[in-house]
Amino acid sequence: MEITCLQMDVLISFYIEGDLSDALKEKVEEHLKKCPVCRAKFNIINSLFSDMRAEVKSKEKNETELYPTNCHPSKQYQFFKTNLSAYVDNELPEEENVKIRKYAIGNKKARKELEDTYHIRKLMRDSFRKTSAETKPDLTKNIIKQISNEEKNDFNFNPLITVAFAFVISVLLISAIVIYIMSM
Repeated sequence: MEITCLQMDVLISFYIEGDLSDALKEKVEEHLKKCPVCRAKFNIINSLFSDMRAEVKSKEKNETELYPTNCHPSKQYQFFKTNLSAYVDNELPEEENVKIRKYAIGNKKARKELEDTYHIRKLMRDSFRKTSAETKPDLTKNIIKQISNEEKNDFNFNPLITVAFAFVISVLLISAIVIYIMSM
């Protein structure tokens, strides 16, 4: 039994994680040797998985540096970390803002996290502005306006009016035919 490309789309992540039986693993490897498209997908996904693993390890390493072995984060740091996003977005009451500022001033790593958060926020805002400036105007409004105009221009009548109109026309036609025939 050959594996199809559609089946490979599902199996690639399991293959990378090592969650396939030996027989299925062999079939996947055979398909990867034969199919350049699936091999390219595999390479991309494998690279993404590797990057994610490296990021997780890096984050774990940073947390280990913040908290030496058998040391738990202080309540102040937990408060800082929990409220950092709200602080940056100016969503905290003034007394909590002051606590975070004081902690960031006195703690070099917290200050670095705060700076990084502001930097990320600025990058996201700049990226959004750039993207919105580069995109074409919102066509949704134009399409809705166009549909509204078409609906106004359509002479769609109520179905009862249409039936009544057809009935009157038919009666008039039949009457005209009967009069024509009688006059002969």
